[in-house]
Amino acid sequence: MIRFNFLLFLFLLFAHSFAQPAMSEKDRLSFDKLFFDGNKEKIIKNYEEAEKHFKAALAINQSSADVNFQLAFVLYSNKKRDEALNYAEKAVKLAPENEWYAKFLINCFKETSQVNEAIAQCERSFKLTKNIDFLNLKADLQLRKGDYTNAVKTYDQLEKYFGSNENYTLQKEKLYLILNKPTNAIKELEKFVANNPDNTTIKGMLADLYLNYKQQDKAIKLYSEILLVEPKNGYAAFSLADYYKSKNDLEKYYEMVKLGMASRVDPNAKLKMLSILIPSKVFGSDHLKKCDALVDVFLETNANNPEPYLFKGDLFLQQSDFENARIWYIKATEVNPSELVAWDQIIVCDQQLSKFDWMKEDCKRMMELFPQYPAPYIYFGVACKRLGKIEESLNSSRLGITFATDEESLISLLLNLGDVAFHSNQFELSDSAFEAVLALSPDNSLALNNYAYFLSLRNKDLDKAENLSKRSLVFDPTNAASLDTYGWILFMKGDYEQAKVQIEKSLKSFENSAEVLEHYGDVLFKLGQKDAALIQWKKAASLGGNSPALTRKIETGIIP
Repeated sequence: MIRFNFLLFLFLLFAHSFAQPAMSEKDRLSFDKLFFDGNKEKIIKNYEEAEKHFKAALAINQSSADVNFQLAFVLYSNKKRDEALNYAEKAVKLAPENEWYAKFLINCFKETSQVNEAIAQCERSFKLTKNIDFLNLKADLQLRKGDYTNAVKTYDQLEKYFGSNENYTLQKEKLYLILNKPTNAIKELEKFVANNPDNTTIKGMLADLYLNYKQQDKAIKLYSEILLVEPKNGYAAFSLADYYKSKNDLEKYYEMVKLGMASRVDPNAKLKMLSILIPSKVFGSDHLKKCDALVDVFLETNANNPEPYLFKGDLFLQQSDFENARIWYIKATEVNPSELVAWDQIIVCDQQLSKFDWMKEDCKRMMELFPQYPAPYIYFGVACKRLGKIEESLNSSRLGITFATDEESLISLLLNLGDVAFHSNQFELSDSAFEAVLALSPDNSLALNNYAYFLSLRNKDLDKAENLSKRSLVFDPTNAASLDTYGWILFMKGDYEQAKVQIEKSLKSFENSAEVLEHYGDVLFKLGQKDAALIQWKKAASLGGNSPALTRKIETGIIP
């Protein structure tokens, strides 16, 4: 706006000399000086001084359209909108055919929420100047007002001057749909297509409208026409695919999806199609095979996009083939190292494969690429813990907390810190982490259970541990780990009969848990069932239990 008015000012410097009414020589000289001084102050944005000069000039000659306009401009620029509007109206009244003045006045009306007045001025100015800019402004104002019916009429008026115009056609189609007049919207597109038969974009939109409003034969005819002209028109292919799917014609559905995948259509359109198709199982026993073939076609056409590699990984993931899934996710990151979804899936595969050395290195790479993303700090800590590198795990958990941007991530990081701190014998830090979680989420069953269990392992605050454990079971009453925790706390408190009840409940779900079986053996031993206890300890050892304490129990037949 500023640049526009600077150009206008240059024009007015020349126009001013021959636009003045008769004045005395003295008044003319005073008027000219005030006018040019006002413009000088305006250029350097000294609007208060400019206003004084222009008002002084108007005191000499109130009928100067130039000065009224310049005064309106400086008032507007100085946020005196209502006063600016007054002088803008005077400028237009004095020079009604000046398009610059009229456009400025329309803008003043708009900025002071006088939309009807702005529309009326557009109409007056168009009648005087025949400049179609005023019709475009009028249409924009009618849209702003929500007067869609009259906006359509204005676009009709514009088409009288421009003829068939894609932008106006699309505007009218959209407005007719808003007005719930689909027949009119269809007619607009039909009219455009009749005049522009080679425009496949609008032809495709018309076909979409036909489909949406139950004129399927017309839609199929148009899509077919598009594919004859553009055999690799992906949008037409995907639209036909949806149609054939609705008719349960799976052969043609597959054929059209494959054609769309081979096209140069935006990869996001392919992504959307596959995101719906792959989980659907629509092709029955051949579903994964056909989806894999479609992704291969996607890959051939879009080898420089990460999306097809992601889908290949997803297909292997559905088959629990984590190793091959990981390979394809890595390829996605090679195409685009910042593809966060692929990195997240790589970590999932690492965890499923129990490849904690891979997991550690992948998390390290993620932390380099996404230093403020909390997830890799969590999983790096998990990997280090499983690798026996407790100090590294602890450092990662501490660092990750500083990057937590939401409560869910913060809770996950604090839970991890509590776990790792316990295993590094930093018990105060562990307790603080769990207390922090419970302050944020008092009903967090995992925090309640783990905190209770770690307290019991230290034989500390057993009453508090029992209370925490009971609360965890309120929120998750069948959780096997929580039942084992509660049973173990009862064991530590000497209530062996109830401990046996709770641990047997846990074993219904955790029958192959070495830790729970060892606890069960300890309970049976305390109840005098020493032979049964030894059986449970040996079973725990066969399932991977290898603690020194368990070894001593098996060797001696007693609890040390």
